[in-house]
Amino acid sequence: MKQQLNYFLKYNAGLLGFGFLLTFFSSFGQTFLLSLYVPSIETLLNISNTEFGTIYAVATIGSALTLPWVGSYFDKMETQRYTLMVIAGLVVSLLLLSFSYHVIMVIVAFYGLRLFGQGLMTHTSVSGMARYFDADRGKAIGAASLGHPAGEAILPLLITLLIGAVGWRGTLQLSAIACFILVAPVAVGLLQLSSIRIRAFRMKRHVSEKHDEKISIGKMVRDRKFWIITPVIFIVGFTNTAIFFFQLKLGAAKGWSPEWVAGSISAFALSGALGMAGIGSFIDQYTAKKLFPYHMILYALGLLALILFEHRIVYPVALALIGLGQGTGRTIKDALLAEVYGVNIIGQVRSIFTTVMVISTAMGPVIFGIFLDVDISYDAIFAGVLIASLLATFNGLRKL
Repeated sequence: MKQQLNYFLKYNAGLLGFGFLLTFFSSFGQTFLLSLYVPSIETLLNISNTEFGTIYAVATIGSALTLPWVGSYFDKMETQRYTLMVIAGLVVSLLLLSFSYHVIMVIVAFYGLRLFGQGLMTHTSVSGMARYFDADRGKAIGAASLGHPAGEAILPLLITLLIGAVGWRGTLQLSAIACFILVAPVAVGLLQLSSIRIRAFRMKRHVSEKHDEKISIGKMVRDRKFWIITPVIFIVGFTNTAIFFFQLKLGAAKGWSPEWVAGSISAFALSGALGMAGIGSFIDQYTAKKLFPYHMILYALGLLALILFEHRIVYPVALALIGLGQGTGRTIKDALLAEVYGVNIIGQVRSIFTTVMVISTAMGPVIFGIFLDVDISYDAIFAGVLIASLLATFNGLRKL
């Protein structure tokens, strides 16, 4: 097994490196990194937390609604050309935010960062793994997805230090330069190392009877498969974002210190990384269709722990279970879409489900906030989410 894994990593180093590179630098459009610029931008625009939250939500939802259209071009363009287009969009968005002096410029910049960073960098990476790998698709997606926890572990501290040294505008400009002179050429070079596998896919696609297959959003939504997969994606994005958005208030309600709450996030990141990488071999052996419903059991156990226990050790334990459920689920879901819909339209299909996920992350903090404002306890909210998670698990047992 170890020999096979080493051979897989060595033989496919170019494509796997390409996938990892893009998920790592998708961090430039992720909330955990963009939040570091929030105080400076609020001061610049002289706006409140609520007003900034509204701006961010508008940009996020706008990017989600655009994603199916832009993401579908992955199926029509060469991967290298599409990748360069996405990186160029990210560079322009970083520079626009760095030169922003008006709220409209900030909204447009955040829209671009959410679309090209969080959305399309990840979309290109994972869709590429799904497209070019068949028998080893699970391992490939898992390996490429490790860029997410790597970015979460490395970039916040680096960006914080840069902001302190050269200011927030200078940091954004340096990030844009890094994407232009580092990410773009390295991505192209890694794809060229994988030219044999890419050419093999082109030949296979050319002779495929489904090479001209298309699917509309309306057709997808009317299909039962969409309603088996969607609830799981929605619940995970909705709940995770809300938990981290209100984590300090959750800690205060449970009697946990802010330092303990913040430190516990590492349990989520580590377990998520283990889940992403570890589930790949099982997907290749058993298929994503068979594994799909069961990762939610781990997720539900994490929620149950938050409901039943008050001791502070429960928070990192619960986050570890939630992270393991999310990490395994992310890899399973991306492999599942290729199995269910095929690789010829993976860009279009995955972008639609990514839209569902992004919308769920925008709604999570809002719905949680409404419940908390009317004095519904965290335990009651988590109980509701737990029930929804179990229902999604049972729903996922239906045949795809």
